[in-house]
Amino acid sequence: MNRIILIGNGFDLAHGMSTSYNHFINDYWEKIIEGVRNNINGNITTRDSILENDEIKISNIPSHWNIGRWNDECTTFEGLIDFLKHLNLKLEFKNIFLEILTRKKSIQNWVDIEKEYYYLLKESYKDENCSYKIDVLNNDFERIKQLLEDYLKGIENNFLNNFSNSENSLKLKSSIGSKIYSEFKLKDFTESSINKKAEIEFQNIQNDIKGLKDGMIEEAELNEESRRLIYRIGKEKPQKEIRKLLVSDYAYNFFNLMPEEILFLNFNYTFTEKLYLHHNEFDYFDSKKAPKKQIIHIHGTTDKHDGNNVIFGFGDEIDDDYKSIENLNDNIYLENIKSIKYLETDNYKRLLEFLNSGDYQIFIFGHSCGISDRTLLNTLFEHKHCCSVKPFYHKKADGTDNYSDIVRNITRNFNSKSVLRDKVVNKEYCEPLS
Repeated sequence: MNRIILIGNGFDLAHGMSTSYNHFINDYWEKIIEGVRNNINGNITTRDSILENDEIKISNIPSHWNIGRWNDECTTFEGLIDFLKHLNLKLEFKNIFLEILTRKKSIQNWVDIEKEYYYLLKESYKDENCSYKIDVLNNDFERIKQLLEDYLKGIENNFLNNFSNSENSLKLKSSIGSKIYSEFKLKDFTESSINKKAEIEFQNIQNDIKGLKDGMIEEAELNEESRRLIYRIGKEKPQKEIRKLLVSDYAYNFFNLMPEEILFLNFNYTFTEKLYLHHNEFDYFDSKKAPKKQIIHIHGTTDKHDGNNVIFGFGDEIDDDYKSIENLNDNIYLENIKSIKYLETDNYKRLLEFLNSGDYQIFIFGHSCGISDRTLLNTLFEHKHCCSVKPFYHKKADGTDNYSDIVRNITRNFNSKSVLRDKVVNKEYCEPLS
């Protein structure tokens, strides 16, 4: 059996990387405010000057700023607007999508941006009088994507090389590494996959049991693994006893339950999974059972030289309106649909090859499982070889956690709710990511 480590933004956040949407948008406005602050300090001296970039414009800047209400601690968009209002100045948005993101307090995560884009896309095709046309929306969205790439490069440049060797950092790495390279726990799996594994293990020792019963072989002739297992389960109802043993907490003492191959399926644009590629760093891991490893950055990366461009858009072809959008016969509406972008590399093909190669369990590390990835997640979760979907939740300082939030999102990626209930691991068997 194999394992997929499904990596989302929460994985980077757990490692102390400032890669959330709020980090990004706050950094953007801090830089704008710094530009205004520099002008206050005398860089602009001509009346009716303009402070402008590709996204915003502040016109009619006076030759001498009245900084009576300027506060050095003012680092937010709201604080900037308040200051400009004091001077009878107005900030004009050239990028409408940035304005929507900035003003909407409901936008908290990257998935919310993608959902907002898709909502505006649908508005533009449903309402012919819509003022925000699809070509302008796409241009604005492309600029946000460029800003995001630039921001993430700055964050990541020093991270992997400077990941702290402090006690807390090493403890975090050990905790996550132990999960990645852990044995399978069959109680997490679907009933059919447990039965399948039990049958495989029975077939492995069936001849030995028969030989012992018939007196054709002696116990001393068996290898140590078979002898221990047969002694534990007995000879009368071996299949039933093997199944019971497989779902016990000490199954690893009798069976090889290590993954044959581990796929790091990274939905981020960063390379944080590199911290966990060398299994020999984890002294609890049996190197003789080392799994194969591969990495797929399904949404691209910040590396301009790897031919894996950033994919940022929407991926819910299950949505009721999607077919109508396809039927418009206008390709501009499909410019940022993820499933189409996947065809630009072999990432999706490699993923399908992995899914079809054998049974697998999914570990969810910091992915919200929101609907902007619903088409791909549905493929992963409802595939006939998927035996288990195990969320590792975030435990907050106040003792609460987001397990229920993740599971609610997961439900939207299943068409069959009976399959959902069989595959998704209940909270009692789950644990925090770190």
